[in-house]
Amino acid sequence: MTDLAPDLNAWCASYIDAFMAWDAEAIAAHWTFPALTTQAGRSFTFQSAEHFAKNTTRLLGFYRDQNVARVTRKLISHQVMHADAVSMCVADEMVDADGTLIASWQAAYVLQRVDGVWKAVMAVADGETEAWAARGTPLGGKRS
Repeated sequence: MTDLAPDLNAWCASYIDAFMAWDAEAIAAHWTFPALTTQAGRSFTFQSAEHFAKNTTRLLGFYRDQNVARVTRKLISHQVMHADAVSMCVADEMVDADGTLIASWQAAYVLQRVDGVWKAVMAVADGETEAWAARGTPLGGKRS
């Protein structure tokens, strides 16, 4: 079976490029719908790219409020589930303009190859939820 790490690293890099452009629609383009995310013991289903982008726009506002200037994502591991399906674990870091670490966490994704392109189907975001709560800035809570 082909090593998928280069493809997954490229997906991660493209995702971060969309994020660093603060482009919710470009981030949503990395997903197939409906899509599922889990965090803090709850699951959220996004029925369309528009629904996902609307939520992502709010999330990007939260990140701006936290003074996030740069994001990195590193592929930690992956597991081939099928020729066109893979799970992966990534490590994310967010830093301010001075390069000071704001928050870091691990997340898990399930991706499916759709028309030859890798798209996320679901994400487990509990690590991010915990990282922001530890900073006293819980996601979905009052912005500072």
